[in-house]
Amino acid sequence: MKQKLLSFIVVLTCLIGQSFAQTRQVSGRVTSASDGTPISGASVVIVGASSATQTDGNGNYVISVAPNATLSFSYVGFHTRRINVGQEAIINVQLSVDETSLDEVVVTGYGTTTKLRQTGSTAVVQAKDVEQTPFPSIDRALQGKVPGLQSTGGSGQPGSMQQVRIRGVGSISGSSAPLYVIDGIPVNSGDLSRATPTANVLAGINPNDIENITVLKDAASTAIYGSRGSNGVILITTKSGKAGRTKIRLDADFGTVKPGVFNDRTRPLTTEENILLTGEALLNNPTYVNAYNLSSDNIRDFVIENFGLDPAINTNWYDEVTRTGNQQQYNLSVDGGNEKTTFNLGGGYFKQAGTVPKSDFSRYSAKISLKHNLNDKFTIGTNAILSTSNLRGLLNGGAFGNPVLTSFFLMPSLPARNEDGSNYITGDLAPGAGLYNPLEILDKDRRSNNTQKAIGSVYAEYKILSNLKLSSKYGIDYNNIEEDYYNNPTYGDGRNVGGRSYRDYTRYFNWVWTNLLEYNWDIDADNNWVANVKAGYEAQKSQAYTSSVGVYNVPLNTDYTVPSVGATPITATGTQDDYSFASFLALGDVSYKNKYVLSGSYRNDGSSRFGSDNQFGNFWSLGGSWNVDQEDFMEGIGAISELKLRSSYGVTGNAGIGNNAWRTLYGYTRTTYNFVYDGAIGSGPTQYGLSNLTWEKTNSFDVGFDIGLFDGRLQATFDYYNRQSEGLLYAVPVPYSTGFNSYVANFAGLRNRGWELAVNGTPVKTDDFQWDLYFNISVNRNKTTRLVGDEQVSNPFIRKVGEDYFSYYLPQWAGADPENGDPLWYTDESRTETTNVYSNAKRVLLGKSALPKAFGSFGTTLNYKGVGLDAMFYYNFGNYIYQGFYSYQNSGGAYYGSYNQSALELDRWQNPGDVTDVPRPVYGGNRNSFGASDRLLKKGDFIRLRDITLSYSLPSTWMERAKLTNVRVYVRGSNLWTWVKDDTLPFDPEAGSSDVAGGTQGVTNFDIFIPKTFTFGVNVGF
Repeated sequence: MKQKLLSFIVVLTCLIGQSFAQTRQVSGRVTSASDGTPISGASVVIVGASSATQTDGNGNYVISVAPNATLSFSYVGFHTRRINVGQEAIINVQLSVDETSLDEVVVTGYGTTTKLRQTGSTAVVQAKDVEQTPFPSIDRALQGKVPGLQSTGGSGQPGSMQQVRIRGVGSISGSSAPLYVIDGIPVNSGDLSRATPTANVLAGINPNDIENITVLKDAASTAIYGSRGSNGVILITTKSGKAGRTKIRLDADFGTVKPGVFNDRTRPLTTEENILLTGEALLNNPTYVNAYNLSSDNIRDFVIENFGLDPAINTNWYDEVTRTGNQQQYNLSVDGGNEKTTFNLGGGYFKQAGTVPKSDFSRYSAKISLKHNLNDKFTIGTNAILSTSNLRGLLNGGAFGNPVLTSFFLMPSLPARNEDGSNYITGDLAPGAGLYNPLEILDKDRRSNNTQKAIGSVYAEYKILSNLKLSSKYGIDYNNIEEDYYNNPTYGDGRNVGGRSYRDYTRYFNWVWTNLLEYNWDIDADNNWVANVKAGYEAQKSQAYTSSVGVYNVPLNTDYTVPSVGATPITATGTQDDYSFASFLALGDVSYKNKYVLSGSYRNDGSSRFGSDNQFGNFWSLGGSWNVDQEDFMEGIGAISELKLRSSYGVTGNAGIGNNAWRTLYGYTRTTYNFVYDGAIGSGPTQYGLSNLTWEKTNSFDVGFDIGLFDGRLQATFDYYNRQSEGLLYAVPVPYSTGFNSYVANFAGLRNRGWELAVNGTPVKTDDFQWDLYFNISVNRNKTTRLVGDEQVSNPFIRKVGEDYFSYYLPQWAGADPENGDPLWYTDESRTETTNVYSNAKRVLLGKSALPKAFGSFGTTLNYKGVGLDAMFYYNFGNYIYQGFYSYQNSGGAYYGSYNQSALELDRWQNPGDVTDVPRPVYGGNRNSFGASDRLLKKGDFIRLRDITLSYSLPSTWMERAKLTNVRVYVRGSNLWTWVKDDTLPFDPEAGSSDVAGGTQGVTNFDIFIPKTFTFGVNVGF
């Protein structure tokens, strides 16, 4: 027996020894796949065993494993990965963010919620989608990222305005822009400039300071913002510190900026082509043929001699006023902390030299975030964004001070420079038309905008009970803008007044104080019923101060920001204005087993922008959702990993009107009319007031679903919405005998109805390779539901009940008469009868709109062992663009010799039987062929390669040796390729999709074309 026991012990000892001999240690680091940041507290588990460990503060782990073991790596908010150990001793793992995690925290109005308890229609854009953007402003970076959000730019001027709309046009006379809220502070947005052509105040915010952006679209999400929520809300959360070791990140990129879309088919004509067409147009006009005895034999010499078309000179004016610019940006951030205190500090520099000389934008920015837990109940903190930016611009739009526009009109037979290299400045280059050499204007004139911006807040939170919290936040939004505008005294628009200089000063100061009480209630003992309720009070005041000074007789090469001795004052004005909001608000939700969720919100807003009878308004919403995937009967349906049904209804408002729109205003003047008696100053009414002016209101209904299949490998979100806006401010015509031509009242209505779909998929996913695809589309139909009177014509539109508010109303173009080349128009809607007399052409409702029928994006992301490829395409279909300058550049002979023409004129009618859209040219004009008609309408359909990035992240083993957390290098291109359906469109189609430059949706000019950018960059983490 003893012998057997001894033998058993020996065998057992050998087995144990062999087991220990086979067990070994595996170590490594767990990091985030998106930015290489170490993940602290990640679980490392041996599959099928009880052994496990967690990563330390630097993401490191050590665990003992048996041969052929499989390790599982997991962390909240990230996808779990399993890796076979094999013979590896070091296993470094990157975890990718789980965008579909049901426990994901979602930022909402005045707080956060989880994806399970969310009832509204929202979309989240993460930091990685906006940081290192080649665009100065965050609103441009949002293009294509969010279904239902249309972000378009009318100009390629660095730092220029971007038009952002969420689910269509929500107002007529008021604003259709969404409300921007940064770290809980409602901020000014849009163009606050007065002298510079276009300046975007949001360009003062560094995209690299942003943690995420949440777009609120339906009433359940936006009604809590009351009178400012009807056009959607964009919540921007900036980066904050995280407990753990101090992390440093350095980002840098630089590259080139080139002119964007240029249509060679609509290029300006060469000198030889001008000689040819001008001669042809003269021969087609019997008056000139008879007066000058013209014939095909002498016409060329006649044109050269009498029209100054020197064939030896062929200036490409577009090339002269454009250039390849450059761009650079650098960002440094530091964050970290402990259980008591966390911090985030950041600084950045951005500069973009645009594609036209003297067009550039630069920004210095700083960011600070501090949070300190005084004890387990009391927390205090602060956030601040500071920036100073400088924009040098030039005149945009339809004036010849715009060098891009001028380049299309100047004759190529004019030299750009003299033989000695100086600019050619012999007077008006198109007599009587105000065309000057744009190179001299760019050299001597100036427009600049200097803006200092500060957004900051201090806050405190106190836990009265474990489930009851009181919070208070005081925040400010400050903008200080100085603008200089100077015309030199020797050439151009300032010549006749001896030079002129203007300085405009604008200051906006906005403060908001928010106080909230939040209660989390576990209604029953089993926590099946859970509720969250918030209630509070918010006060806000905004103050604006402006001043403007202008002088004539300003010498050249002087400090034109300060009037010089002898200068003649021409204007000195100033304003001071303010408005206030006072609001009571409440919101909450209740859920049962995370299956059924009901939410509601209420806000009572008071505003000084309205008279005493209508200063307060009530806004509310109800929302509900059903998390079907949480039901017991879904357990057997493994293919469906997420399924949520949701719906909401509510009332929101729009207070985006002037501060004194309801008042009757009076003005004083010494000038020519209205208020002068015997040469003395007088006063008189300048605005007809309406004391019962009230809020614009929008009733919104939304229904949608979110679905995830195959463990989140395929996801889709769908929304259908109906937004009915009533009481919209509208200019009501009145008899001139009243002293006014109109007054503004709540008379109009609009409806926006549409749907949105977003689909994301991961066809391939292995340990080393992942391929993602995505697609989104937004469809919106606008309809006018109420007007004063049946219809109003505002060329080129008609405002009519039952129709799109931006419906075109124009004569129909029938092309050139094949027999004689005369212009033809249709005389009836059925397009059967034609006329060559423009006045006989009938204006008709064309069924064409300036608003797109559909827009969205699609793209792909591929990652293989640190190599990444991201590409996004943006598309826009269904809208039409009215090109008013087409009539000057395709004038049929009316402006030959004065303005250069488009190459489309080369397709003109020449012989009987020719079928073409371009009539025969007749010097002096061919029967008003250039008159307003649908000939000037161009389809705005386009597809653009919006972004493409190729990157490489160095292996983590290399990083450990270098004591770095991550190094990523990349090359990025933006707007590198654009497909345009209408090859007769002479400019970037995106410019015609917004109204920020031209003032009217769909009506646009030759502004600076949206540029192509190509950059190289590096991200380094320490």
